Amino acid sequence: MFSEEMYVVLESGASDEAFLTPIELQAKLVAYLTGTEVSLTPDLLALPDVESRAHYLMTTGCELRLANGGYLQWYAVRLEK
Repeated sequence: MFSEEMYVVLESGASDEAFLTPIELQAKLVAYLTGTEVSLTPDLLALPDVESRAHYLMTTGCELRLANGGYLQWYAVRLEK
């Protein structure tokens, strides 16, 4: 039986993956979108605020490329009880 949806998150420069809840992943994406230099695609630029952009990324993508050549990747997983 599946208990809850989580995300496996990989970051450039980090040695291990992290398991995050959807709320935690959204907060991490908001932090990256506001605190680091990323190049936004036209579909992201069309959204009104950073929270909308983070939610859009969570539901339609699995990677955020950073200007320094780094990345943030996430994959949905379901953990068993």
